[in-house]
Amino acid sequence: MRRGTFAALAAAASLICLGSAVADTPVAVGTDSNLPVPRFVSLKTQGANGRHGPGLEHRVDWIYERAGLPLQVTGESGPWRRVRDPDGTEVWIHAQNLDQRRTVYVNEATALRRNANEASQPVAYLAAGVVGAVTGCNGEWRRVAIGGRIGWVENSALWGGDCAGL
Repeated sequence: MRRGTFAALAAAASLICLGSAVADTPVAVGTDSNLPVPRFVSLKTQGANGRHGPGLEHRVDWIYERAGLPLQVTGESGPWRRVRDPDGTEVWIHAQNLDQRRTVYVNEATALRRNANEASQPVAYLAAGVVGAVTGCNGEWRRVAIGGRIGWVENSALWGGDCAGL
């Protein structure tokens, strides 16, 4: 009987340890920044070159003119970050051109609402292509500041509205 009790306790302890090991699995982090990858950032400067590879010797594929544009970091190589823009294009940008401030891109015309629910009064109507700062999450709703107005937008109408890191 003693042997069975000991075996049961050992099995339970193993499951607890295994469960905590799975729960503590580290998130992928960038080899150079030690920040999570993927993660969302924003474009700090106008005229930032999006290059074909990580280095000045690579050709410029895009010149980004819209400061504040949300970008998703998908890789790192030294001071260079591979980013995806709202159109899905991936390029390499120097880290000095990126800001940790979070923004979102409006994918489709939508209402900016006073509260985080569909029945709430609209504060403004947003056109596709508008960019604003995201400051909070409530379920599938994102708290957004655009043009001096603050309100809530459904995440399905946005690109870059991931709550991780907010």
